Amino acid sequence: MNKYVFYDKLSVWLLSLLAGRNKYFSKSLQSHSIEEHLQFLDFTLPDLIHKGDFEIPVKHLSGVADPAIKIVQWLGYDFPTIIYHHDFNEQPFDLTEDARNSFFHIFLNWPRRIPANLLLLRAPFHNQKLSTYFQKVGDLDNFIALLSVQAKVTDKVAMQFRRRSKKAVIVVGIGLGGWITNIHRAYFNTAQAYIPILAGTRLDEMFITSGFKVLCSKDAQKEKTLLQERLNFFSKFRRVTTFNLYPMMARHDNLSEFKVQKSAYNGFPLRVVEEGHISAILKPSLSRDHILEVLERHS
Repeated sequence: MNKYVFYDKLSVWLLSLLAGRNKYFSKSLQSHSIEEHLQFLDFTLPDLIHKGDFEIPVKHLSGVADPAIKIVQWLGYDFPTIIYHHDFNEQPFDLTEDARNSFFHIFLNWPRRIPANLLLLRAPFHNQKLSTYFQKVGDLDNFIALLSVQAKVTDKVAMQFRRRSKKAVIVVGIGLGGWITNIHRAYFNTAQAYIPILAGTRLDEMFITSGFKVLCSKDAQKEKTLLQERLNFFSKFRRVTTFNLYPMMARHDNLSEFKVQKSAYNGFPLRVVEEGHISAILKPSLSRDHILEVLERHS
């Protein structure tokens, strides 16, 4: 076992202790598809024209979700816009150095200003304790709702900016946020560029075969066909041929496994870093440099 795999496995093992019995999909596998959730969702987005926090209660097929948008940097419509999706187990709106916050370390914790509007989207169930999150994702349908709600919010944000500005909208996500980034491209494809980091399209495999599976209930893992039907969107993703995809993966990633997920990006410029999942997250300059390259291309 190399050091990258060790760190990845140690991280999820510690999280599994915190989750206890509340593993992913441990309560119920009854669920709607992503398509069914997206068709049901209907909500109004506020005008995003200044810095601040915007709470957006969203009714979905499983209940009510609590996504939110924080405009961290507003430069106006003469600049590109970056829509950022955080990883799971983050404190998305806590923009302090000690917080679990990938956005802070990628975009704010360095001396230069990013020449773009910076929008941070908080996923449902991430405004509470981690234990509450695990209680929610005990139901598969809640997890699919999380993914679907974020994709729909992203689309409404992207379309609002595209109606008002000729500058590029760039969707970025890391870990969980990378999966959401890919789902938005698969089902909407309304941004000019997509940067999924440490993610892929075979989300079912992460819960069944990767090191992340210790966080998924054993009963759910036995339902491979169901999880594939609900969480694998590889075919849908590959039907989108627009050249707007700039993924980054880690060769030694034990969670979003390189060998399992990389084929989704065939034909697109895939950046590969010699890291594991956790070690790549702990080196935010890797993600920052990649994002800035794409931003420059679309500015």
